Amino acid sequence: MMFEEEILVVGCGNILFQDDGFGPRVAQDLNNYELPPGIRVIDAGTGAPHLIFTLLDETCKKLIILDCIHWGAKPGTLRKFSVDELPKGKFIDAHNWTLSEPLHDLKDKVEIVVIGCQPAKVSDPDIEIGLTEEVEKAIPKAIEMVFEEIGIEHGTIRQDTRENVWSTI
Repeated sequence: MMFEEEILVVGCGNILFQDDGFGPRVAQDLNNYELPPGIRVIDAGTGAPHLIFTLLDETCKKLIILDCIHWGAKPGTLRKFSVDELPKGKFIDAHNWTLSEPLHDLKDKVEIVVIGCQPAKVSDPDIEIGLTEEVEKAIPKAIEMVFEEIGIEHGTIRQDTRENVWSTI
């Protein structure tokens, strides 16, 4: 299956290793929203390299990657990275697949934005399910950052609390 949407939002990480589950969690929460046509949100887990680099087609114009990235900031801090800001060979998933090299190869074909969250704790190799409090609190802002990237004005999507479904205003 090819991903034929113009904008692809990909949550990367492993939910078994505490804050490494940031990307999948944001993707999961984003899937509760009714997003405009042409946008697809995927919880790619640790399979992100395969999904991103083998299943994209020429329809995709923008790739937004969500992941925990350690850059020495306060835990829960969010930052938007360009591909050129990711050091080659240092942006690695839980299975040590270096993502920066293929991202550098793709950047001339598709616009790429990485939304990174500074983890408080990545428990690998110990299994600890659930985000730390600092990273959990960053989720709403991460969703806002994705909305900004895909051109949805904050406040144009709301939750209908009576039915616990999301709808557009």
